[in-house]
Amino acid sequence: MSDKTISQRIANIGSGLKYEDLPEQVQNNAKKFILDVIGCILAAKEHPSARIMVDTVFNEIGGRPDSTIMGYGLKVSPNLAALANGMMGHSFDSDDDHREGIQHPTIVVFPALLALAEKYGLDGKSFLTAFVFGSEVTIRAGEAFLGQTYYQGFHPTGTCGVFGASAGVAKLLNLDETGIAAAMGLAGSQAAGLLEWKAQGTWTKRYQAGHAAMCGVISGLLAKGGFTSPTTVFEGEDGFIRAYSYKDIYDLNKLTDNFGKKWEMEDTSIKVHSCCRFSAPLADCGVDLYKRGINPDDVESILAKVNKYSIKVLCVPEDRKYQPQTEVDAQFSLPYAIACGMVKGRETLFEFTEEAIQDQRVLDLMQKIKYELDPEAEAVYPKYYPCTVIVKTKDGREFTSHVDYPKGDPENPVSFDETVEKFRLFSGQTIGKNKAERIIEYVKNLEKLDDMNKLIACLY
Repeated sequence: MSDKTISQRIANIGSGLKYEDLPEQVQNNAKKFILDVIGCILAAKEHPSARIMVDTVFNEIGGRPDSTIMGYGLKVSPNLAALANGMMGHSFDSDDDHREGIQHPTIVVFPALLALAEKYGLDGKSFLTAFVFGSEVTIRAGEAFLGQTYYQGFHPTGTCGVFGASAGVAKLLNLDETGIAAAMGLAGSQAAGLLEWKAQGTWTKRYQAGHAAMCGVISGLLAKGGFTSPTTVFEGEDGFIRAYSYKDIYDLNKLTDNFGKKWEMEDTSIKVHSCCRFSAPLADCGVDLYKRGINPDDVESILAKVNKYSIKVLCVPEDRKYQPQTEVDAQFSLPYAIACGMVKGRETLFEFTEEAIQDQRVLDLMQKIKYELDPEAEAVYPKYYPCTVIVKTKDGREFTSHVDYPKGDPENPVSFDETVEKFRLFSGQTIGKNKAERIIEYVKNLEKLDDMNKLIACLY
């Protein structure tokens, strides 16, 4: 396939992909990610950002009522359902992530596929196959930037996610190689997502996940109709990779090397903390120090040693990171991640509400925390994000906690049963126990489901 462009090579693999081609581990992981993201979406139903989004898409925009807004049971057009569900699922920053892709793949791919699976009454095996393919495209697009696109100001969940959502939708619609490539070509004109949300702790980060899902639906349907787009969308002189790269740092081979043989989505992580992925090892350290019985009142000082980007995203601007004004400030705060873990011993969605982030015990401990660049941590980025937290007490003792792979990473995995417990916690905010248990069984046996609408009927 040396004469084909990158999108054509990816599309060639996707067009021939069958569920049976997927390794058992990939199949099982896909179900785990799907159950996890359903819980994340349902948990956000009562959040103000969700209510505004749902009111806007249902009452102000509307569209043909083909697809369900989860948690509400309202129906709108597929693209708007994908927008609403994608936005909601990213609200608590608890959805899965991929380290080297530095993004959240499921929250952009799943809502796009679900909206069209409902409209067309598609089966679970087709859904899972398209989900894995779309997730793989998303992750590999992120990996191509070698961990540097953040320094250009882009949010890869939005910019890269639209390619995976588009490719996954095209696969779900059973498009051929030409159609799948066209969908990805269209995605290039809709790749969007800036990091400026963090300057003031706003909601636009979660909107960007929904936007990518929405545009995936649009791209796939346009490609289905025969709309043309550039097959050189990735590698072209004015293509996505060069245009969105930081100082032209990228590796195009990441997009296609061993695609279909080595599944990068196997390395996606389930998040046990409701905060930024860069915060996860810090939160683990905080919880570890809590379990070791360190009294926050006895602490003299705390030093966190992390990689360069963790400082950029979790420590700047300092006034908002040390005195969070919004839940988003806290989700992306190095001091909060450590202090919350040390004070409360957990960092679920309940520790990131507007009320919870004003806990004076946590705020007081945050002021004792400093940070510095760790050359060893920087040397292994973005392969993994290690951190070290050193606590000195008023009586002269010193405690050190170090984490290479936080709970949820492939090297420190969350089991399916643990994912079920997280799902029950999250979905319990919205639906009853009976529906929750039916969802668990449907997802566990998703490849046997003849119509995804049976699952969707339980999602509100």
